[in-house]
Amino acid sequence: MHRVYFDGNEGTETGCYGLWLDRSIEDLAKIPNGPKEGMKITIYMIGEIEMEAMLEWSERWKGWVARPILETVRDNHETWE
Repeated sequence: MHRVYFDGNEGTETGCYGLWLDRSIEDLAKIPNGPKEGMKITIYMIGEIEMEAMLEWSERWKGWVARPILETVRDNHETWE
């Protein structure tokens, strides 16, 4: 499953997380043949949490957002180093 960085501060009013940060865009660019609507991914915050999510294109934000699957939340033990 593809992993895409997210920041919990980038939440939208629809319960999604925006994937417009530089690191998120870099991770999305690594997906072979590009991201697709409805694709299941893992979103992660280094040293905090990660969870599965569904990709959605947001016309309002003109970018990709992730709709979290809340029952999949788990700790992330990665570090920035």
